[in-house]
Amino acid sequence: MKRIMIATLFGLVAGVLCATMSFSGGLMKFTAVNLAWILLNRAVMGFAIGTSVLKLRWAWNGIVMGLVVGSTFSYFLFMNGGLGTLPLVNLLIGNPIFGLMIEFFTTVVFKQPALAAFREPRASAAEERP
Repeated sequence: MKRIMIATLFGLVAGVLCATMSFSGGLMKFTAVNLAWILLNRAVMGFAIGTSVLKLRWAWNGIVMGLVVGSTFSYFLFMNGGLGTLPLVNLLIGNPIFGLMIEFFTTVVFKQPALAAFREPRASAAEERP
């Protein structure tokens, strides 16, 4: 539970950073809907990273989850701004970087490894019989 809370919190931090860069750089118009969408997407990304049970190294887990969950934000950018460089750069660069950042702070800095690290592989029924 602690891992999920930390990852979600850093998802919100990532959302604040993403919104600040987007609005101050003139990439997106500042509206309440855009701000809420950015914060929600990054918080959901953090939550998904916190609950992930993929059996990947922590860095790859962050990158993969960033790509998958963040793709909805790239789609939002595509639907609102059309086919340009922003949705593509966000999909291939921004989302994996934010996912990696969330996973780094959760796993390395706060020492909350993924739930999959605690799971033992189950023995098959054939191995349990003598």
